Amino acid sequence: MIGIALAVLLIAGLVLNGLRLRGRAAALPTLPADDAPAEEPAFHAIVAEGVSLDDVSRRAATAYAYRQADDIVDLIPRDLPVTAARDLVRHMSPPDADGPGNGLGPGSALLVVPAVLERAQVPGPEAIATADLIGLARRIKHYARDRTGLVIAPALRVGPDDLSRRRSRLRASGTIVPVDLALSLVPYALLVAEAIISWPLALVALAVFCLQPYLIFAGTALRPRGLHMAALPRPLYDPYVWVRTAGGKWRSEAEKHDATARAEAREYYDAELAKGVDRFLEPRRETCPWCGSGELSVRLRSPDLVYRKPGTFTLDLCGGCGHTFQNPRLTPAGLDFYYRDFYDGIGAATAETIFTTSSHDYLARARMLEPATTPKRWLDVGSGHAHFCAAAREVWPETVFDGLDQGAEIEEAARRGWIAHAHRGMFPDLVGGLQGIYDVVSMHHYLEHTRDPYAELDAAAKILPSGGHLLIELPDPEWRLGRMFGKYWMPWFQPQHQHMMPIENLKKVLADRGLAPVAEERATAHQHNDFVTAAYLWFAGFAPDLSLPWSSKRRTPARRMWRGMVWTVGVPALLTGIVLDRMVGGTVARRTGRGNAYRVLARKEDALDD
Repeated sequence: MIGIALAVLLIAGLVLNGLRLRGRAAALPTLPADDAPAEEPAFHAIVAEGVSLDDVSRRAATAYAYRQADDIVDLIPRDLPVTAARDLVRHMSPPDADGPGNGLGPGSALLVVPAVLERAQVPGPEAIATADLIGLARRIKHYARDRTGLVIAPALRVGPDDLSRRRSRLRASGTIVPVDLALSLVPYALLVAEAIISWPLALVALAVFCLQPYLIFAGTALRPRGLHMAALPRPLYDPYVWVRTAGGKWRSEAEKHDATARAEAREYYDAELAKGVDRFLEPRRETCPWCGSGELSVRLRSPDLVYRKPGTFTLDLCGGCGHTFQNPRLTPAGLDFYYRDFYDGIGAATAETIFTTSSHDYLARARMLEPATTPKRWLDVGSGHAHFCAAAREVWPETVFDGLDQGAEIEEAARRGWIAHAHRGMFPDLVGGLQGIYDVVSMHHYLEHTRDPYAELDAAAKILPSGGHLLIELPDPEWRLGRMFGKYWMPWFQPQHQHMMPIENLKKVLADRGLAPVAEERATAHQHNDFVTAAYLWFAGFAPDLSLPWSSKRRTPARRMWRGMVWTVGVPALLTGIVLDRMVGGTVARRTGRGNAYRVLARKEDALDD
């Protein structure tokens, strides 16, 4: 019985995943063979080493971009080597109703208008390594009108696949290589388990395993080179790819630059950590910053579970109002230390990947305004790179979006064209220059990061006119599963989250400031990520990234092998977490009417005196 159940699970998984990837491959457009522009616009070509971009393909791609009103085209060779083709369809995110997709390409050839390169502050090299072109394309597509721009070029020619460089290609695409390799091992491991339990059923599953590459690509415009070799002897070919990938020593220029940056950062962190981290905490307070009650108790203690910077942090719960807050809280210097290299520097690429995959939530936030108003000028506070604003324009194409943040990324957001104006600084300090401009202000997962939420809400109340709207989204500390996961519930997010407020607390202080709540969303604001992020944080504790410059340990071959072993076990747990988030977390949210986040929309009733 176990053998039958395992075989059904394995075969169903192979078929469904094959169909999912086939859908992505089939959705890729192909350049018309005889297409050429009547008057060729100016496009700069960036071609990977070993790739031959013929004049016919270049002209056809230019005509395609001109016709589609695109300012960037990412060309895919029809006969892309099979491993690179599989990586492409596995990691790319196609456009859909929830957003434009990630636009991740194969790193073969790119045509881009010079203005995009200028905004991205990229010189535009003529030829670079495939891994570097993948990373470059990811970056400059943020400055283009179409962030996808993928199209198959039948005549484009690419050289043989060098699997020793695959590790660098995966890193350039934003992939965590140990997790990716472990994910690839899952069906293989299930095949081995099935062979032990029931070899006849294992033969059936093996046939499906070998035929899956044909299911993905056969009949699509992609005709990967080496498909037969990757399919028929797949039980031998896949391990060969894994070994070549894991043992790859080649490094791209971007990786070399990153290694230099990490070495320089290590000098900073070694000096700071030598002084100790206790100095980054203020004296412990005895009263609640929300209501002033002295009825405090420890809700949880947690280290930095995401980046593993040293330190332990405490969240206290107020028995008077239910407010949860960091106590003792970080000093301004502590905030600088723990935020450093998280959203910028070393952590910029990871943060970019996470924010790029949240289009569904961005659109849901924007649509909350539909019954209430038609925004004219919208200020997003804590905007970062303004991913929300870029997505919200699909809902409100006539609205002017501006962004506000403390970091330099807000100025880059303006260069990308995702916002009209960038305001850099702390919101309460900039109030004087923002009054009378905006009819909508939003704060999405921002208030919980601030030292003084009251000051932030006061600022919003001051700049909004009568009839203006404030939209807030926050983690919900009353979410039942949050208590179950303890410190591994991601929204506790120490040490960055300093205040976690129940929805009724927020609504009350909004009303006190003349901001009357007119709508709220709880279950519909739920994000399906509790189980999977808890599993990730738990396994990451056993196999942390030792390349980070604040790590007290150094990477060795044995530790790299251990990390790979941990994630071989961890990836099935992550997959289980994804399923549980939908089946359990989603069900609890629907039945209770609550989720792990909530949204409140408030309307300014009366203007306040300055």
